Amino acid sequence: MSVPELIRIVSRDSPMALAQVERVRAELGVLHPGLRTEVVPVKTTGDKWLGDLSQVEGKGAFTKEVDAALLAGEADLAVHCVKDVPADRPLPAGTVFAAFLKRDDVRDALVHPGGLTLDELPAGTRIGTSAVRRVAQLAASHPHLECVPFR
Repeated sequence: MSVPELIRIVSRDSPMALAQVERVRAELGVLHPGLRTEVVPVKTTGDKWLGDLSQVEGKGAFTKEVDAALLAGEADLAVHCVKDVPADRPLPAGTVFAAFLKRDDVRDALVHPGGLTLDELPAGTRIGTSAVRRVAQLAASHPHLECVPFR
């Protein structure tokens, strides 16, 4: 299989997404020294909308525009954070998950001005998060805490 001279990579323009793109570029460079890559940054609905994501497509709000750029031929591959890919609908026609990066540390972090841990927080303490997964985990492990939407 021949390697193209240039590979265009579309992704969200968020700092986290662009860091993932740099990891992909580095891995491609190891496999194909001298390969040129170009980043095609896209601002998504999820990046623009700061409210409740359920009001604007949920997780698809972070992938729709990236997928559209790929399907329109503006890029050769897309990089998504898997947590942003909706699991309740099929991938866009003509696309596949072709590769996955090795997973980094999966732990979340609590940022508290006094340095308290989750177990030290008093009942009723409000925790800000936009992740449905974190809300469910905290409801199960620390039901005395209150989760509030935070983006």
